[in-house]
Amino acid sequence: MEKIRGNTIILDGNPAAISDYVPDAAAGMYYEVIRLINGKLLFAEDHLERLRASCSQAAASCPDREMLLNHLQLLLQLSPIRSGNIKLVLFKRLEKIHIACFFVPHFYPTDQDYMDGVRTKTYAFERPDPTIKRWNEDFRHNVNQFIRQEQIYEALLLNAQGALTEGSRSNLFFIDAKSRIYTAPAYMILPGITRKHVLQICREHQFEVIEEAITLEAAVHMENCFISGTSPKVLPVRRLDDLQFATDSRVIRTIMEAYNRLIAGD
Repeated sequence: MEKIRGNTIILDGNPAAISDYVPDAAAGMYYEVIRLINGKLLFAEDHLERLRASCSQAAASCPDREMLLNHLQLLLQLSPIRSGNIKLVLFKRLEKIHIACFFVPHFYPTDQDYMDGVRTKTYAFERPDPTIKRWNEDFRHNVNQFIRQEQIYEALLLNAQGALTEGSRSNLFFIDAKSRIYTAPAYMILPGITRKHVLQICREHQFEVIEEAITLEAAVHMENCFISGTSPKVLPVRRLDDLQFATDSRVIRTIMEAYNRLIAGD
């Protein structure tokens, strides 16, 4: 399991020892990672709705919104941490659904990363149920090891058909010479909360969006690339394997600035 940041964990509505959190990953674990900025939960309602949708698609029970919010609020009351990532988990143990929430370690891009872009590499993997946010311990362990070994920011998933679908913890976008934005269709990926808001920003700025998974061969002809997610927000990619992308994109900068304003408003 992921490491827990700090000493506070809420388990079934009460403070608990970290050792008490012993989920059975084989029984199915559904989760969300919610960003906390200056004591405020970012897009909490969106995350709770996606958690409900994941459980619904998997025919699993999901506690109601108020109960989940109460767990999050209790964590904020008891923990001194004011900024970071919170993991909210539903898991089954002894035929009962349990709720846990706690802070997890995070890695946010630097100001230089947002200016210069980050390095990524392809990673051959296809999620069995891409639209359901369910914990996969083997995948997370292996892809984290790959990211560390390759000294990259993110691994971009390459499916059996040679299409680049998404990042291991992010959604993926390409921009062509005509400023058209390409991203994989929702049925092929885990549609991220940040992705949802990025697409809305694109509509507001009348950027053309084509929902199509780009192959590695087609990526050669793209001008720009960026990823989106809870931790990276909207982050330019300067390199994918041996491919280089320009990071001084008007389109990316417009989306980045609009998304940062949206965060401030939320």
